[in-house]
Amino acid sequence: MKRVNNLYNQLFDINFILNTYNIIKKNTKNKNKLEKFEENLSINLIDIKDKIGKNIDKYNLFMIYEPKERLILSLNLKDKIINHMVGYILFDVLEKSLIDSNVAVRVNKGTSYGIKLVKKYIKNLNYNYYCLKIDIKKYFYSINHNILKDLLNKKIKDKLFLDIVYKIIDSTDSDYIFEYAKKHNIILKKGYGLSIGNLTSQILGIFYLNNLDHYIKEELKINYYIRYMDDMVLFHKDKEYLNYCLDKITIYLKEYDLELNNKTIITKNSLCFLGYRFYNKKIKILSKNKRRIYKKLRILKYKDYNKYIKSLSSYYGYFKVQKY
Repeated sequence: MKRVNNLYNQLFDINFILNTYNIIKKNTKNKNKLEKFEENLSINLIDIKDKIGKNIDKYNLFMIYEPKERLILSLNLKDKIINHMVGYILFDVLEKSLIDSNVAVRVNKGTSYGIKLVKKYIKNLNYNYYCLKIDIKKYFYSINHNILKDLLNKKIKDKLFLDIVYKIIDSTDSDYIFEYAKKHNIILKKGYGLSIGNLTSQILGIFYLNNLDHYIKEELKINYYIRYMDDMVLFHKDKEYLNYCLDKITIYLKEYDLELNNKTIITKNSLCFLGYRFYNKKIKILSKNKRRIYKKLRILKYKDYNKYIKSLSSYYGYFKVQKY
């Protein structure tokens, strides 16, 4: 694939900046922040143009504990707009190299498409199969900056654009972030990790293991394979071959400074993936996901009834997927 050039200047298109802001503001809960931003909209849009290529301001740091414990690095609005624009361009460039069954955070993919593929693969194997489920230890905290930059350099020629992406990647290497993480028993290392919560981190997260995807499909000849970020499932009739694949993948991951965690397992005629348990031609939502959904709905019902009604409709589709 020919390296892509002429990306940097796209970031200075005022319509691109405005459209990105309009997308972000739909999902911004702090309406006071939006009102202040729009009071001087023209000036703020110009400020964003001037800020492109400069260092990111200090992150707002906080912890979340559902569905699991994570350190979140939140950007101010101007940096968030730039991050989204860079993310959109990265998606356009890198999308072409991704396999179809790399399903996380992509248009017309996501959880529903992943579930569709699982059902299709199990049916093609006549409901008699082994599944290797792979999970990577502390994936987002473990992504090696230098390896990631090298992978991007092989796809992108535009040095000015790459410089912006590299600054975003390296923005996690700040003392205040390490100090906050240490207080919350989160282990971080210099030169490793992506900021959880940013759009660029999502595309970089699905891209980092792209070569492994191709290796599994093309070298190991696994026809039935799905990856959702760092969760991978390989389907095959032969358990011994999946054990062989596991050994090969473990070795391959060492080249990317990654290791598997203890959730990696081979099962027969069943698997837990994307919040569901698949078995005996049936699909059940995992109990922990049910509890999380019910808790969220109870809070919403009393806090924001309109949003509660919308969420009910959304979760109806989520539960409906249970049927084969």
